[in-house]
Order: sequence, then structure tokens, then C-alpha cells
Amino acid sequence: MATQIARGLGGDGGGRDPTHNPKHVPSSCQSSVPKKTRKGAKNYELLKAFEDNGYMPLPINFDPLTGEAIGDHSKWFPRWITTLLEDHTVFEYESWQNVPEPHKLQIYTGLFDMFDIASWQKAPGTHWPRVQASIDTICSNRYRDKKYKLKLHYENAGGSKEGSKAYDSCPKGYDKTKWRSLIDNLFKDEKYVKRSSVNKANRAKQLFPSLQGSKSISSQRYDQIQKTGKFSYVETWAKNHSRKGVFVNKHAAETYEKIDQARTDLQCERGTEEVDELEILGRGLGERSGYILGVGRKLKHASPILATSSYMPEPQTSKKKYEELEERSRRQEEEMERMRQEMAEMRALFLRGHSGGESSTPNGSNTNPSSQNDDHDDEDE
Repeated sequence: MATQIARGLGGDGGGRDPTHNPKHVPSSCQSSVPKKTRKGAKNYELLKAFEDNGYMPLPINFDPLTGEAIGDHSKWFPRWITTLLEDHTVFEYESWQNVPEPHKLQIYTGLFDMFDIASWQKAPGTHWPRVQASIDTICSNRYRDKKYKLKLHYENAGGSKEGSKAYDSCPKGYDKTKWRSLIDNLFKDEKYVKRSSVNKANRAKQLFPSLQGSKSISSQRYDQIQKTGKFSYVETWAKNHSRKGVFVNKHAAETYEKIDQARTDLQCERGTEEVDELEILGRGLGERSGYILGVGRKLKHASPILATSSYMPEPQTSKKKYEELEERSRRQEEEMERMRQEMAEMRALFLRGHSGGESSTPNGSNTNPSSQNDDHDDEDE
């Protein structure tokens, strides 16, 4: 007797219908649920929140120490920067610092339209220099990440070895003209190719990866303080370099032992249990230029265009644009109503002229259009 196998709607176990070909029988190691893959951010939640806020810039908070976005709406902040980069710039420059100012202007303006950053810029006593430096750092990192993904796509398509194939293998959603220009102006540049090889070799020397994810340390600190009222840099470092409480390799475990030993040494030296955790990380992990190990990157200088206030949109830019559209619509509606009234009056005059004689109206005026035109012509002469 043949065994019956579900090949369509009806039960593949767990109440989930097969997503593959219904004529294909999956083996024991296959699943009916497709593997989830991460795609580009669509910003649906952000745009919905923007709409619910009356198309006004969303409130945003920044960490007083690092200037990074924290709290509500902070998770959308870097994603929106990525979207603006893809829409308003090209990736054929060596770094974000080399991007022309007009491209940067469009990105910063779009960022200010979506988030209420202008209030931080204009409010007295705030840490605006840290905020602007943090924004510029995010733009720089996101620009580099996007360029890396394009470079990876180029290499997978054959790279310089198969030039014509790489030209035709434009990434989905990317402009073909920009793609060819990117290959010619950057990916084939000898200086860029040499520097990429050096950077690739340096990345291969990393002893252990970070499992921090997309959430910044500032956001982690903010969330932990909101929940528990305290935060530990050392515990956060251990969490970001382990999976389910187990370090990914022996290098991470050995490094954590150095951190723990640094804590003990500092406590013995100072005779107290309370020791600054940043000092502990500095002694246990070592110092590095431009980076505080276990904490994050040191803030870079802000872009000149971001540091100036002349280009910045007003806090109510979106509201003004919305009001301008409403005002324009109202004027158009008034104009249409006026034209409808004039047409109704002309029609009434025309009907009265045919019903009561073309020579006169109830008030004795002439309704003959040609006579009126003649009068106007005489006046003009």
C-alpha cells in the first residue's frame, strides 16, 4: 500500500503549508519554512510614525557622552541615513570625506526633515558638537559599508577578470549608469585596489569578532539603565563577544581574563571596590588611536557643512511644506469656484437673452456679445 504524502495545502506538520514545489518531497534534513534572509530596510515603521506625528520631524534623543542617538526612534536613525545615501549620492569616492558637498547637503537636509535634530542644534547648553560629529561618523560608516557590499557584488560577478560580465551584473535596484561609473572610477583604480588588499589582510588578523549587532553601546547603556538603573561596560563587552554566555573562541576568553585581572589590580592599588570601568578596559584591552576598546570609536571632527548652520532647515520645515501645499490647494479650489460662478452667470445671461429677446435684459442692458465686444473695442481705441 502506497504511503500518502501531503503535496499541497493540508498539513506538512505543525500546520504550516509547504513553501517549495508541492511535487517535491523534502528529505529529512529539509524544512518547509524558507530560510529568512536580511534585505534592505524599507522604513515602513519609520514612515508610519512620521505620518502619525502629523508629518512633523520625529523627536530624537542623543547620548550626552557620545552624541549617538538613543531612546525612542533611535533604531531608525542610522537606517534612514542609509536610505538617504542610496537616494542622493554615488559610491565612487574613496570615503565619505571625499563626497561633494551638494550630495552631503541633500542627505543632511533629509535627515533634519525626518528627525527633530534642529532643536538640539539651537537649544542652549546642549552637546551639539558631539551630536554633529556622531552624525558625520554614522554617515562615514554607512557609506563605507554600502561601498563594501557593492565591491563584494563586483567580485562575485567576476571582477576585473571578467569585465563584460561584471558590467552587466548590476545589483538589483541600482542604476546601471552609476554601476558602470563605479567600476571604472573606483574598482579599477590601482590605488584603491592596493589599499583594499592591505585592508583585507588587516581584517584577517582580527582575533575575535564582535557580536554586538546593530545597536550601539550608547543605546545598550540607555536601555539597561532604563530597565535596571545601572550599566556595566565590562559586562557589556563580555555580552558583545560571546554567544549565549560562551565566548566564541579562546582569544575572547583570554582577553576577558585580562580585563578581570585589571579590575583586581586596580582595586588592590587603590584599596577600594569602586573602580572606573573605563580604566579597567583601558588597562585590560590596551589603548588604540581613534578607538576606546570596549566602548566605541572616538568622535571624529564634524563635516564642515554639518558644522555650519546656514544650510540647516528650520525645525518646522515639514510643517511649512505641508501648509504650503494646503494653501496652494485652497487657492486652486477658490479659482475653480470663481470660474464656475462666471460660467453660471454667462449661461444665465445667454438663456435670458434667447427667452426674452436679444435686444434687452430685464434691466434694459444689451446682451449681444458682439455689441459688448464692439463697445470694448471702442474703449480701447
